[in-house]
Amino acid sequence: MRLIRSFKDYERPECGIALAIGNFDGFHLGHRRVVLEMIERARARGLKSGVMLFEPHPREFFEGCRAPARLSNLRDKLFEISSVSPDYVFCMRFNRDFASMDPERFVSEILCRELNVRCVIVGSLFSFGRGGDSDIGDLKTLGAKYGIEADAVDGVTMDGQRISSTMVRALLARGDFISARKALGHLFSMGGRVNHGRELGRRLGFPTANIALKRLVAPLDGVFAVQVDTCGRVYDGMCNVGARPSIDESAKKSLIEVNLFDFSGDLYGKRARVYFLEKIRDEEKFPDLKSLREHLEQDKKACIDVLSARRQVIAPKV
Repeated sequence: MRLIRSFKDYERPECGIALAIGNFDGFHLGHRRVVLEMIERARARGLKSGVMLFEPHPREFFEGCRAPARLSNLRDKLFEISSVSPDYVFCMRFNRDFASMDPERFVSEILCRELNVRCVIVGSLFSFGRGGDSDIGDLKTLGAKYGIEADAVDGVTMDGQRISSTMVRALLARGDFISARKALGHLFSMGGRVNHGRELGRRLGFPTANIALKRLVAPLDGVFAVQVDTCGRVYDGMCNVGARPSIDESAKKSLIEVNLFDFSGDLYGKRARVYFLEKIRDEEKFPDLKSLREHLEQDKKACIDVLSARRQVIAPKV
């Protein structure tokens, strides 16, 4: 799978490509259906396969901090999309020029001229073009004009409701990780590079690996029982996601802090992926560090109990 962020880095394959287009936030089962259908069409027609997504998320571009929490940053998306192995992932910069592009220009210049697309697959709720006013019917009409087959795939339902990123966000917010996993088709995870922190956790007896989220709003917050894939191994642990009100009342951006059980060593600069298994409690502000430490002891015991009862083995990938 090759990531393309600039057309100058892309050499159009003569055979053409099949392309799945979407935001793919969380890469849930509905997204997976779209991409797998695209890959099937690509194989049947002798085409290369590609996925087009957008950075930043269009809602973040238009709404800023008012946009819903993203389930996945770009690296998280690529991690999940890699499981179905398309040939290319095109990361389109969603800026003012792209947002104002009329539908025909998108089809003629981007899909036809730049990418040599022969087949496009989207979800049934897909919209595009200036203002998002064009739909699959417009895509089919324009596609026919430029020799591009276009089709839409119906969504996937769970308990009678269409699976969507909005549904997954709601499940995560209430700590229903079993249903979230069912909707996603995989455990919810977030990953990144371990950064240097203030080492207060170490002084409290709970050293943490700190991972910046690199998104405007976190999709969950609180204390969680987790498993962490890093350095070729998987570790049990407990994780706090939030702004750490007991430590820094002025903090606005959320951070992942994860305490790995039975780990010793240096993780700074290493990549880690955190898999969320169960929520222990909401994030709280404690009156002093003594109270914080006492609660951390309780949290660790609760996490150990959860992990012992729900043994979930993650195959190392990071």
